Amino acid sequence: LPFHPASMLRSTVALALVAGASAFVPAAMGPGLTLRAQGAAQRAPARAGLSSLSMAQNPMSKAVADFAESSPEFGGRGLGVTTNAERWNGRHAMFGIFFMVMTAYFKGHGLIPDADKVLDINQWGPLASAGFNQGITNERAIILIAHVHVLVVSVIAAIAPFGFQDTLVKEKGYTPEAPAGVMPPFKTGLTAEAELINGRLAMLGIISIVTASLFTGTSVVDTINLGLGKILY
Repeated sequence: LPFHPASMLRSTVALALVAGASAFVPAAMGPGLTLRAQGAAQRAPARAGLSSLSMAQNPMSKAVADFAESSPEFGGRGLGVTTNAERWNGRHAMFGIFFMVMTAYFKGHGLIPDADKVLDINQWGPLASAGFNQGITNERAIILIAHVHVLVVSVIAAIAPFGFQDTLVKEKGYTPEAPAGVMPPFKTGLTAEAELINGRLAMLGIISIVTASLFTGTSVVDTINLGLGKILY
């Protein structure tokens, strides 16, 4: 079968949008859904059994246990092959997807000033060089600085978080969440399960976007715009 990166990207984006929308569905049910809820409750034991089976067959469980045994200093703080790292990777991927889409929108609507202007090496020195005798455009510089700013904020939040924040680096002896399995339980609303699914889809989306960009020779922002049906520009 022929490989169509744009079609693969559209499918990935569609799945991400569906999962993202489901994360904001109110959890409360109206009277009309009472019967359906009762049926779901009756099926809950069977689903719990399938979930337990999935957990038992989950290769992540063994990987997490092995890493915790071989590297207790890292595993005990939620770093490395841990469920905490997976959740945080998903959060960063979701932010990355959002920032990439916004970058494409800003570029398509000419909101980045002097986007194609190359930085003056006499003014910026080595910072204006991208290597291989290539200069850095104003567009790339602005995007880079924006990402560096977010990275610094993320590092500061990891080192000295507020009391109400979820921390990247855990205290020793914390109780990690169990690996969610290949298919986490699908729970709508602002739930940990929805966040995990959205994070996994975001990570898959970034891989798909970069792969499609490499295979087609199209820039990442143009690939995103094509995958979204050219709604950005």
